[in-house]
Parts: sequence; C-alpha cells; structure tokens
Amino acid sequence: MRTSRYFIIAVVALLSASCAQENLIDLNRETTAQPVSVTFTATMEDAVDTRTGLKDDTRVVWTKGDAVALFTASTKDRFNLVSGENTGNAAFGGTTSGTAPFYALYPYSDDCSLQDGIISFKVPSRQTYVAGSFAQGVSPALAKMTDLSAGTVFKNLFGILQVNLCGSGKIKGVEVVDLAGNMLWGECRLALDGKEGTSEQTLTVTGGDNKLYMEFEKEVALLRSTPRVLNFVVPAGSMSKGFSVRVFDITGKAVSFLTAQNPAVVVSRSNITAMEKVTAPDNGELLDTLGRGYYKELFMDGGSYVTSRTTLPAVPYLGWEMDFMATDDSVFQRSIVIKNDIDNNGFLLYPDNAPRYRMIYCNGGKAGAHGRSLTSTGRSRYKKFVANGGAYVGSCAGAFLASYGTSEGSYNTNYLAIYPGPMFSSGLTDSYTGMFIPKNSHLLDHYNYGNDFYVDSVRHNGGGYVTEATLPQGGEILALFDRPDKKMHNNGSIWAYKADKYTGRVVTTGSHPEGVSSGERRDLMAAMVLYATEGNGPAVVKASLENGVTRDMDKGFSASDPDYACIGDGQYHHFTMDIPDGAKNVKVELHGPGDTYDLYLAVRRERTAWLSDADYFIVRSGSNKTLQWDTLPAGKWYIGVYCAEKVTTECALDKFECSGTTEALNGIPYYITASWN
Repeated sequence: MRTSRYFIIAVVALLSASCAQENLIDLNRETTAQPVSVTFTATMEDAVDTRTGLKDDTRVVWTKGDAVALFTASTKDRFNLVSGENTGNAAFGGTTSGTAPFYALYPYSDDCSLQDGIISFKVPSRQTYVAGSFAQGVSPALAKMTDLSAGTVFKNLFGILQVNLCGSGKIKGVEVVDLAGNMLWGECRLALDGKEGTSEQTLTVTGGDNKLYMEFEKEVALLRSTPRVLNFVVPAGSMSKGFSVRVFDITGKAVSFLTAQNPAVVVSRSNITAMEKVTAPDNGELLDTLGRGYYKELFMDGGSYVTSRTTLPAVPYLGWEMDFMATDDSVFQRSIVIKNDIDNNGFLLYPDNAPRYRMIYCNGGKAGAHGRSLTSTGRSRYKKFVANGGAYVGSCAGAFLASYGTSEGSYNTNYLAIYPGPMFSSGLTDSYTGMFIPKNSHLLDHYNYGNDFYVDSVRHNGGGYVTEATLPQGGEILALFDRPDKKMHNNGSIWAYKADKYTGRVVTTGSHPEGVSSGERRDLMAAMVLYATEGNGPAVVKASLENGVTRDMDKGFSASDPDYACIGDGQYHHFTMDIPDGAKNVKVELHGPGDTYDLYLAVRRERTAWLSDADYFIVRSGSNKTLQWDTLPAGKWYIGVYCAEKVTTECALDKFECSGTTEALNGIPYYITASWN
C-alpha cells in the first residue's frame, strides 16, 4: 500500500475557529440586504491543483458545470464556475443577500442544507468511471469565508480509495465493500465546530450502506499486466477492517470477486490510498441466484443404450459449460454416476447429495435398457439429483426414462418416475412432426419462433406423447404435436413437471430438437433447458448456528448425515444466525485445512449470502477466515461458505477424466462458528 497527498482547494487558509460563537448559526435571523452579485476565487494550496478531476496522478482540477452552495445564517445560494475550467484556479459567480460568515459546499444540490450548525448533503450510491480521475460531483469539499472578495480555501471532506485492477475480458462495473460496515454513501452531516476539513472533522453518514458501485458508460477492458486505475471517493475512515471487490462483466450474467489487501487500509481525508495491483479471477458467478453453487451448468447422459452424443448445440448457444458421458460400457458408466477411485458419491452429486450440475440432459435411445444399465443405485442418484433441486431434460428415450411407464398404472422399475405420469408410444419412427405452442406456454418466455406459435419439422423416431387427462398434479403441457394421421395429434409433445418448490423441474419431449444448431428448433431446445433450470430448487439452509457453538462440517458422502457433510467443488453451504438486540463483538469464524484449500466466507442480512451480493465477504486464499463487527443490527443474518476449489474435467467418447484438486470431489472439511456478546 502507498499513500499520496491529493486535492485541496485554496487561496487563503481557513480561518481557525478561535471564536466558538462564530459557528453558532441563528437560522431565524432575518436580513434586509438586497441580493448582490459576487464572484469569489478558489486557488491552490501547496502548489497542488484541486477538486474534481485527478490529473497527472495527484493534481485535481475544476470541471465545466461545477457549482457550489454558498450558505449564510439565513441564505443558501447557487454559485457557478465562471472561469478556471480544467485548472486549480477557479472563479465562482452568483448572488447572495447573506452576510458573513460564509460556508461554500461543493457540489451544489437542491437538497443540501445548513441548520443548527450542521451542513447536510447526500452522496450517491454509484460513481461513474473516469479514466485517470473520478466522477464529477462525488467528492465533497467545504470552504469558510468572512470576506468573499479575499477568495477561499476548499478543504476536501472525503478521501480516495484507489484500486489498481488487472484481469482479462471486458467489464461493466466494479463494487467495493467495506468489511467494517462503514457506510460509503448516504446522507452526510458535517458539524461546523471548527474541525471541518481537518483529520478531526465530525462527519457522519447514514441511510446508505457499505457497498459502493462504479459503473462504466461504455465497456472497459482489463489487461493482465497494466492495471485499470479506479478511484473511489469514500468518507474518511472507511475500510478500517479492510475491503473486498466485486467485478461485473459486460454480459451482466457473471461476477468475479476478490479481496483486496486486508486487514485495514483506512482511507484518510484528502489523500489517495492506493492499493497494490490485484487481479480479478476469470471464474465468475451467475447473477441468477438459481444458477449459483454448481460445478457446471449441464451434464449430458450419452451412456449405455442411448445416443453417445458429444455436442449439444443449445449449450454454447446459451453460453453454458457442460460435461458429458458418452460410452456403451455400462461399467465405465456406473463409475461416473455411482462411484470411482476419486469420488465416493459419483460426479452427479456433492457429498451432501445436492446436485453438482444444474441440469442433466438425457439423449434418445432405449430407455428401459439404459435405466437397467444404471442399476438401482445409479437410478437413485438421478432421483436424488432432482429431489434436491437439480433440473432434468430428456428427449425421446430420455423422456420415457423420466416417466413411470408406458401405460396408466403400469410402473416400469427401470424408469426414474421423476415425471410421475405415463408416456404413450406414438408408433411413429424416422419421421418429422410439427409442434403447436400454446400462447400460455413457458416456451415463449425467451423465443418467439417466428411469431406464429408453431415449429416445423422436428425429428421424431419412436418417441411418445402425454395427454391432458393423465397429467399429474404439478404437470403442464408446453407444446402439442401436429400429426393428424396419428393418435399423438394435439397431444403433448413437450411437457414439464415440478413436485414442489424444493425439487428441480423436469422438462421432456417425445421428439428430437437437441441436435439442431440453428433456427426455431434450436431455440425450442434452448427454451426447454431454460425453463427446466428456472425451476431449480432454492438454496437450503443447513442450520441456524447457536451462539459460540462450533459446527463440524466434516462428514463424507452419507445419506444419513447430509447436513454435516464436507463441502464440494464450486459448492455453497448456507447457515443463519439470529442476532439479538444489543449484541456486541459479533464474529463469524471459518476454519478448514489451512492454506491447502481455498474456502470463502460471505454474510448477508435477511437473505441468502452469495459472494456476488453479500453485505460482507472475504475471498482471499486459504480456508481460515474471520469477519468481525463491533455490532450488527438485530435479526436474521445468512452465512455462506463457498468452496473455490474446482477440478478440470476432460470428456470424450469413452473418456471422463478429472485433474486438479480432485480431493474436493469427496469434499473439503471445515468448521464454522458464530458468536457474540
């Protein structure tokens, strides 16, 4: 960390407050003076230019459009910049009927005020990125004058936190988070007690929060070696317990996160606190809360007796990642789904039985034979996947596999029954059908299919259909077959089912839109995937932590102890703590296997704590983390533990190999404690 002097507006030094009465302002005093046109000057102090825009690293200059509020005991007037643009030697002009003492506040706003010896003003929750500088109107400054003709000195009330950010890709915004809970924006109240504009000034900020966002008017690229300099204007005393940074990419879908230097950095008034260069990681997090906490978005089942497909065009179309199983070898298949040398619970599930992927897609083929090749243990993995919130999409045989059988009341033990209704055989092979899309279908949520509610020429090869009469409760038909020569006509061609809010959604079709790489059929498949994953189960809270009681999260894969299981790669575990009124010295401690693995910690009030929107979070390396506050508001607080360890998977025909931190597949143990006095 390095600190360098910056800004200060000046001409004449601020008068000392030797006369205490000078600061006791009588707001009821009336004046009979007529408004007088006045111009006053603001120059330099110590040969350093001042105020709105940084120049040559430390010089700050006035900017076109700048204006100040000139206060007296009974008046408030707007004074505009009339000369000195892009320099530190400025002149402001306006009219006033007030008398000395005068207080000039930058920037002017309609709602700033002076009352009972307190100047009130607001600072915004967002600042605009300006290359080599900072946004106009976000750095408050104050000057005091007894004689307007003599000029004035403006003293900066805030300081600058300078983040030097490297990385790759293009970003749309960056957010800093004060780990001590200091408010970085809101309603400011500055006491006119003779200390204003000094290191002892009495300034409070209320009504905002501890997160400050910097937005970019156009996309900005990060570079690996040359940092992007971001100047956040923040209240003096901020970051007393360190800070963290979020980086938002241009898609709006993902967030990268990192911790800048921690512990404390403490920003000083009228200084740049410049941090050492930091690099934003490449792995981000979806802004969609249902998409967080998975290893990847999709797993494609191309195992025994179903098509061993290795590509799924909808996945790159959606910008997602996937792994796939493509093999005729049922033993190899079971090593992927059930258990293998490095993963006791198979690749579909985390150690606590939660879905490791956001969705499973199953190809067409022979449903009964494929289900039989999975064995009852493998089928139970699929059922747990959906029961615990994972989505499922299937085509043709993948749809039959999801159902309970091919006739009413007849259960096929090799099927999954995650769609608890029958699916009827169409009797149509090696052909094509059209599909009608009802106007209330969720398939229209993302694509319009030419605005005719119809998709033509969808391949069909032995698949089936469902009927309205046999839909289970929680089921819905999303599209209908157009095939007048068959019983399937005007019956369900795409259908969905979701048992309750905690389970995943199942979306299946009797046909084959999955292999098409463009046009309406590809959009149809993408819509099925999107609607299925929009039905992912929500995050589940494992426990409410008791004051001072450590919870051991160190169990392996076990159906009997999932709430005490280790955490898997890319997974979140969620907890709560109930903070009583008047609680002091609040602390959340996370302890794991030292520096061997990276575990992150997030805390958020009243809502699930994810790294991309937590009120407080630490993501530095290692597994031991502590967040501590003098006090927190009473109520329910959420705690998120995130495992940043991820393996690398290489998939091909008859190949599914993992490398990297493969220990995370069986889970990383940790211990978590919440305490307060």
